[in-house]
Amino acid sequence: MMMIDCLFAVVCLQHYLLPFVDGWVMPSPSLQHETKVMLSDIKNNNDDPSRADVIELQTYTKRKSPSDTLADLSTACKELGVDTFDIYGDFELDKQSSYLRQFEAEVAEYFGKEEAVFCLSGGMAQSIMLAINARNHTSKSGGGGSSFFACHPTSHLLLHENDAYWDLLNLEAIIIGDQANIYNPEVLKDSGCYGMEPIRLSDVKDLLASISTSYPNHLPINCTEELSTLMIELPHREIGGKLTPWDEVEEIATICKENGINYHCDGARLVEAAAGYGHESVKETAKPFTSVYISFYKGLGSISGAMLLGDSDFIAEARIWLRKFGGNLYTVLPYAISSWAGFCNFQREENVFEYRRDKLARVLKLLSTDTRISRIVEFDPKTPEVNMAHGYLRMSYDECMKALDKVEQTTGIRVLSRVRSCKEDDDTDGADSIQFGCRFEWTMGEANALIDDELFLLGWKTLAQEVEN
Repeated sequence: MMMIDCLFAVVCLQHYLLPFVDGWVMPSPSLQHETKVMLSDIKNNNDDPSRADVIELQTYTKRKSPSDTLADLSTACKELGVDTFDIYGDFELDKQSSYLRQFEAEVAEYFGKEEAVFCLSGGMAQSIMLAINARNHTSKSGGGGSSFFACHPTSHLLLHENDAYWDLLNLEAIIIGDQANIYNPEVLKDSGCYGMEPIRLSDVKDLLASISTSYPNHLPINCTEELSTLMIELPHREIGGKLTPWDEVEEIATICKENGINYHCDGARLVEAAAGYGHESVKETAKPFTSVYISFYKGLGSISGAMLLGDSDFIAEARIWLRKFGGNLYTVLPYAISSWAGFCNFQREENVFEYRRDKLARVLKLLSTDTRISRIVEFDPKTPEVNMAHGYLRMSYDECMKALDKVEQTTGIRVLSRVRSCKEDDDTDGADSIQFGCRFEWTMGEANALIDDELFLLGWKTLAQEVEN
């Protein structure tokens, strides 16, 4: 019997012979049909022929070959009516004459902003934003220009862009929130951010009430005078998709306006945040911010691409800075068409991110209430606020990989395919410093959302048993 058929048999036996043992639940009447359909869909997502029958619980996006991806672009061009290339960003054209300007206008309207400009990456989009705000900042005392912006210690700019804000723009970061006074990016990258909180209103009030210290040069600054931009990420990716409470997001906007500080949203996953807040429209989520960046290749499934949104004057400057950064290629058509198609598909899928968040919450509750599983893993946050959470495992990386391989061999389920080790912090001692040996990010997306809840439970139960043995 093929592995996939064996797995189906195991699932049915587990449910019908052990209906109430240690957390097992009875299946729905259509379990057999749904599981067979689900197995067929999931095994087709694996691009390694030797592992075609393996069900990957962590993989959230459907994989396509390069040739199929390019074929999809051809189809998208026809469906979107694109029959000419954009040339150097089509800066001089309007939305009636340029597909790219039409795409930008649609996104701006959807998010409730005056205009938008397409960028190749979020790093470029947010660097452009910082450059504009720094140059245009006017302090209360009348001084011009600013070298400072404020952000959470887990900001992408700090952890994953090699200090580009400093090396390229000569800007300094003010760290707010957790670890503001002990910030060490290497520790966060090596060991994760377990238990860390998102930016809170109290953090912003504390920031503006005292002299703060910058990073990397530890310069003392008066934030009410010298701060050009406050960045907030929604959701905070590095801490498991946690959200700043919405009433605090709005009150921070008022404080920023009163102090002449640009309020920017790192909204790489803003549509996920809108679902987490329960907003009827993503316009509501974007409204408090003077500028917003969104990504198309994450939850919206494009090849690559980003959009920077704001008022007309801001975006006019952003187009100039896009040229300065070398971002207005002769044509961006493959990336822009992929992004536009992903954006259109998202708009057709009503409440998709609400469903994925609820699916993840349901699965995490199943796992966390199982005695064996809860001994080996802890989720942060315990109840997901969006369709993402982080997991921390009480085992070494090597132990984890061996157990994962054994579970895959015996059940056909790959519980985790992307795991990172947690390095011990030399500044700590005792049990707390080695509580977790490795960690992972878990996003519920178009691929793994198809998997029946009970298969997640089966895979994790088997992993917990293997670790104990």
